[in-house]
Amino acid sequence: MIKRVHFPKFSDQEVQSRWQKIRDAMEERQFDCLLIYGAYCSFGSDPGEANLRYVTNFVDQFQAYCVFPKAGEATLVTSFNGHIATGKEVSAVGDFRFGGLKIDEKVVEMVREKGMEKGRIGIVGVNSSRRVSIPHEQYVQITESLPEAEFEIATDLIENLRRIKSDEEIEFLRRGAQITDQALDAYVKAIKKGARNIDLYDEVLARTHREGGTLCFTLLGSTPMEDPNMAFPDAYMSDRPIARGDVIISEHSSAYGGYSGQILRTVFVGPPNKHYEKLFQIGREVFDKVLSSLRPGSTEKEVQEGAQPILDAGLTVKAPLLHGWGNFIEPPIMGVKGSAHPIQSYTFQKGHTIVIEPNPSTLDGKSGIFLGDLCVVTENGAESLHGYPMDPIVVEGF
Repeated sequence: MIKRVHFPKFSDQEVQSRWQKIRDAMEERQFDCLLIYGAYCSFGSDPGEANLRYVTNFVDQFQAYCVFPKAGEATLVTSFNGHIATGKEVSAVGDFRFGGLKIDEKVVEMVREKGMEKGRIGIVGVNSSRRVSIPHEQYVQITESLPEAEFEIATDLIENLRRIKSDEEIEFLRRGAQITDQALDAYVKAIKKGARNIDLYDEVLARTHREGGTLCFTLLGSTPMEDPNMAFPDAYMSDRPIARGDVIISEHSSAYGGYSGQILRTVFVGPPNKHYEKLFQIGREVFDKVLSSLRPGSTEKEVQEGAQPILDAGLTVKAPLLHGWGNFIEPPIMGVKGSAHPIQSYTFQKGHTIVIEPNPSTLDGKSGIFLGDLCVVTENGAESLHGYPMDPIVVEGF
């Protein structure tokens, strides 16, 4: 069951299981200590910080470190003294310190306090696939202050462990998906004459918070179906008014305890024209084919076979066809032939959580739809964590 006092928290057993897995991986790679960094990296009201959150259940509004030894007590170092009281309620790490403006100097102090100044230290940054680590100035300060220590970037150590979700993590993701569905329903119901793109975003944000969640991100945009100029929705919300004949494409992720769903839907303001009907039909066909192909042991080959109708129709995908998801985007990140995203070699396992999003679009990028769900790979195949129907959404009354 989800454990919650005032904030979502995992069970003690879940936390201890994670820490043991981390320490086993540290032993394998001969690390004495990890410096796990988190910095705000999300587009909504949730800070993200997936690697720090996985270890500590805490995220900082600016930046923080967890000094995590192979043996002994971990220490969290935050950038805001005023956040320590709340942080202690949220965090799985009991030793919570204020780092001040020069947080790197506090980290060095903690390393020495733990007797790790001559040890082999792994640096866990924000996101390995995007090569986002710790700030350069902090890296220089830490490494030069600990000249007898050996340092290695180890962001992948935590990310590899995060990829396979536990039962409790999947429970959090189900709740995040439920909140995501509710937020989508709120914005669809708010589509009316005079509504603007930003008004729909406001509904997503407000409903997410009312349901006890935080917003990871929202992409949302609209364009006329008869003269379209959008295959990928806007990251910045505009004040464009919604009109009859528009198509609205969107993607958003609402989180529970940092674990969010991810839903992609297309809304037609009035009946879709033949072009958009065809795009939707291809998107749904590919989603179903890819979903049915995912099972323990399946590979990118089956995924690409499922995506073939997009290529056969002379279309492409502007976003990844498929990507891992949990606290944030994670491997595999897989496109289709000829798209901007590579086709990674990958073997799927039970417990992988994957966003399938075919999103067929024209090659010129002028039109396209968004359609997809967060799914989990189980022993018997894959299933969506969402409950919102995948049928065409048509809004009338304009």
